[in-house]
Order: sequence, then structure tokens, then C-alpha cells
Amino acid sequence: MKNKIKAILKRGKLLAVSAAIAVTSALTAVCACAEDAVTEGATETGSQMSTVLADAGQQLTNEFNTLVATIVPVIIGILVSGLVIFGIIMLVKLAKKIFNKVAG
Repeated sequence: MKNKIKAILKRGKLLAVSAAIAVTSALTAVCACAEDAVTEGATETGSQMSTVLADAGQQLTNEFNTLVATIVPVIIGILVSGLVIFGIIMLVKLAKKIFNKVAG
């Protein structure tokens, strides 16, 4: 029971770290876009900054959507590969069991 709790906590920490990395990368992209928008020939810094801040939410949403659209196919590929490997292992175990019955 103790080992199961430790395993769940490890997975939770891994999930939290992954989420933190995703949010950090999205925020970094938003900040980089905001910096580019501010430095590209801004005549009035105040109005330009307000425009950047108004667009920050939409930019964050776009970056998150791009991140999800990129990660989902990778996760599906990993899950399918894991399922195939699991199937092969189960077939080998079944073959050993049948061979032991026939040979024994």
C-alpha cells in the first residue's frame, strides 16, 4: 500500500512539473511576442503596450492550442507503441504457457 501511494505521488509530481513547463513555455512565447510588438517602431509606447496587453490573452490561448495540438499526436503514438509492446509480451507469455503444456 505504501509503495502504491509513493507511485501515485511520483506521477502527481510528474504531472505538476509537466503542466508547469507547458505554462511557462506558453508564457515565454507570449512575452516574446509582446516584446517584438513593443519594439517594432512604436511611436506611442502607452497605446502600443495596451494593445499588447489586450492581445496577450488571445496569444496565450493560441499558444496553448498549438501546444496541445502538438503533444496529443505524440501521446497517442506513445500509447499505441506501448499497447503493441504489451501485446507482444502477452503473446510470448501465452506461447510459453502453451509450449510448457504440450512439452510437459
